[in-house]
Amino acid sequence: MNDSLSLTGIRGVSASELTCNSWYDGSLKLVQAKKGLRATTDAVLLAASVPTSAQHPLELGAGAGAVCLAFARRCEGVPISAVEIDPIQSELLRYNIIENGFIDLIKVHESDACASVASWHGQHDVVLMNPPYNDKESSLSSDKMRRQSMAVGDLGEWIEAGYKALLTKGYLVMISRTDRLAEILSVMSGARRGVRFGDISIKPVHSFANKAAGRVLLLARKDSGGGLSLLPPLILRQSAEILDPVMYEIENNRRGINLLPEGRHYRLPRLPSTGVL
Repeated sequence: MNDSLSLTGIRGVSASELTCNSWYDGSLKLVQAKKGLRATTDAVLLAASVPTSAQHPLELGAGAGAVCLAFARRCEGVPISAVEIDPIQSELLRYNIIENGFIDLIKVHESDACASVASWHGQHDVVLMNPPYNDKESSLSSDKMRRQSMAVGDLGEWIEAGYKALLTKGYLVMISRTDRLAEILSVMSGARRGVRFGDISIKPVHSFANKAAGRVLLLARKDSGGGLSLLPPLILRQSAEILDPVMYEIENNRRGINLLPEGRHYRLPRLPSTGVL
């Protein structure tokens, strides 16, 4: 579905360069650029993986808002903050927040997610991110912002950013390509000075049951000494035309994805008494 656009005030981009589509379970509209970074199933999976008990999550690298909008719809009334450095994406993010009625729930920081000092550091119980996980050498776009949004040489910078944003014992939730998992685990286990995560859970994501996992969903707890758990896989499709029943529920009925091992429960830190909105 592509609705007619009557957009004004979007910096540096015309309506002809944008699309407006139904999003998530059809209850949202998402305006995004026709070219470059666009919302995919990754965004749906990430939004579904945030625990419903989250008090005030933060998304790093929010783009036009696909993830935080879906979270705000799934977890009605829970505030979320979003960090995005690209001015055009930030403008689209604000537009989408207003158009979907989340102006009082979603706060935007137009800033570098990996800033060394930021107002959101040490403020959140959950941080979520879909970092630019493509290999820089394979991303040849001449547009600097587009390259930055899709490819990065050092995922450790993003994991460190998540660590800084979290309260002690808070949870990092992320999705990434499977072939970058070793790099991610190395950073989380202390290879990057001052960064330490434990209670790490990994859920492989397969496009089809007979295909290798192309993505992983990952949960990790800041400053925890807990070990590593490999969870049962998530299968997206039974065929090219038919979603797996679990994935159908995630996409259409706001079903969540539990990234804790069976029998475990989320223990979230208390937010600062001053609040973070």
